[in-house]
Amino acid sequence: MAELLGRHEYQLDPKGRISLPAGYRDELGAGVYITLGMDGCLWAFPEAEWERQRQDVEGWPLSAPGNRRYARIFFGNAERAELDGQGRLVLPRRLREKARLEKDVVVIGVGTRLEIWSRDALARDEDEVESRYRAGDLLPER
Repeated sequence: MAELLGRHEYQLDPKGRISLPAGYRDELGAGVYITLGMDGCLWAFPEAEWERQRQDVEGWPLSAPGNRRYARIFFGNAERAELDGQGRLVLPRRLREKARLEKDVVVIGVGTRLEIWSRDALARDEDEVESRYRAGDLLPER
């Protein structure tokens, strides 16, 4: 299982590429699936984790409108990508535009996936939730 951890700041090159640290490259070497995430970021899944997520979403009943809508966004925005020979990941233009990624981006390892944020959007999100986390007021929903 993937273990993607840490925080790294990058600048997108003119082709929408970011260089990834060696640890991330090892986890994503077999391929990576990029899709629209939540909270204003992109999600990037290693192939094995993408398969788990895919099976989970496909197991939801189609009779529920929320399930159909979630699957439509999750899969309809997904693209398979490969790292190039220099360990760079190309972020598709369409997804960069949806996440408003321009130049300064932050890549966060969140265990089994990467989140790719605009530096400004992440700063706004962190301002909102970090103090709640420190106070013990931001708890997982189960």
